[in-house]
Amino acid sequence: MKRMSLLFCLLFSIIILHAEVPIEENQKLKEANGTLWYANPWIWLGGVALFLVVFFLLLRKSTQNKRQT
Repeated sequence: MKRMSLLFCLLFSIIILHAEVPIEENQKLKEANGTLWYANPWIWLGGVALFLVVFFLLLRKSTQNKRQT
């Protein structure tokens, strides 16, 4: 149940962030021919998601080590 609610919140936030990007910004990104890849919100969302996955895996690993000793 927690996993489904987390997935729902993630998808909802992606939709909201995508809706907030003005049309002019999308046009600028298309005209830049990929030179402004770091300005794309999908890149930022992917980076945050990757950071959270690594963070939780490290946190889980450290708690497992404490239980074994």
